[in-house]
Amino acid sequence: MDKIIFSISSNKKVVRKIADALSCPIGKIKVTHFEDGEIMVKSLSDVKDKMVIVVQSTSKPAHEKLFELLLLLDSIKRSGAKKIILFIPYFGYSRQERVSFKNEPVSCEVVARLLDTANVDKIITFDVHHEEIVSFFKTPFINQPTTSLFSEYYQSYFASHHIDLKDVVVVSPDHGSNQRAHLLGEYLGGVDVIILDKYRPKPNQAEHLYSSADVENKVCIIVDDIVDTGGTLISAINLLKEKNARLILVAASHAVLSKKSSKLLKMKQIDDIVVTNSIEKTINSHVSVVDLAPLIIKEIQCDE
Repeated sequence: MDKIIFSISSNKKVVRKIADALSCPIGKIKVTHFEDGEIMVKSLSDVKDKMVIVVQSTSKPAHEKLFELLLLLDSIKRSGAKKIILFIPYFGYSRQERVSFKNEPVSCEVVARLLDTANVDKIITFDVHHEEIVSFFKTPFINQPTTSLFSEYYQSYFASHHIDLKDVVVVSPDHGSNQRAHLLGEYLGGVDVIILDKYRPKPNQAEHLYSSADVENKVCIIVDDIVDTGGTLISAINLLKEKNARLILVAASHAVLSKKSSKLLKMKQIDDIVVTNSIEKTINSHVSVVDLAPLIIKEIQCDE
């Protein structure tokens, strides 16, 4: 089946790599912004009877990226595409997957219902914030881990820095990243995993992290799905330093990195930070980036 791949306003570099690897064309689109603030997004390429791959992270501004995506998918569907596979490398609204306070919406479930209306054949994302999100969809929805990319990165890092695996521990900054941390520990040959706990000293006071684990002279890899303001990471880093960790490495799947994250990126205690390119943006030069393209290519080849 002939293939064609589209991006809209995000993930353009990743899409070019995928198109080159699969020798398939990049679809042309037209985005029109009207005076009243409305937009139109349509395909300018022939998609009839083709497998269409669409790649679009719904990162900032999430509502705009999401609506662009819905309009392009409708255009493609109406134009006779035989099969549509949607990749959302970073799934916006994923942190609003439950009701935390009275009268809150479950925004992520609302987004899922919107995407279901697009009638695509499959939706694939990477390291979604909570596994429960999969159940929000009627469309086949796959949450792929990026662990293999981080494992390869750290194997190279350890070799170049002469680090023995017996000195390495993987750290989850909270119970939400528990599964992610254990998976990386397995990929690295069964290294120890530490889960940090939170507590509030008094009502209305900020949470503090604690752990009884011994990390003295250890190489600690803090694993998380999203690095945004960095508040939890900063607390975890400070705790590990207090416990005399030798090196502190940070692996985060999605580099949201809002303006408030500048404090995190300036921390001298961090020896290395690595993220994926699920969100394409200018990042500080000392932050390493691993490429999602090979994982997306593998998924596409499985559908051929």
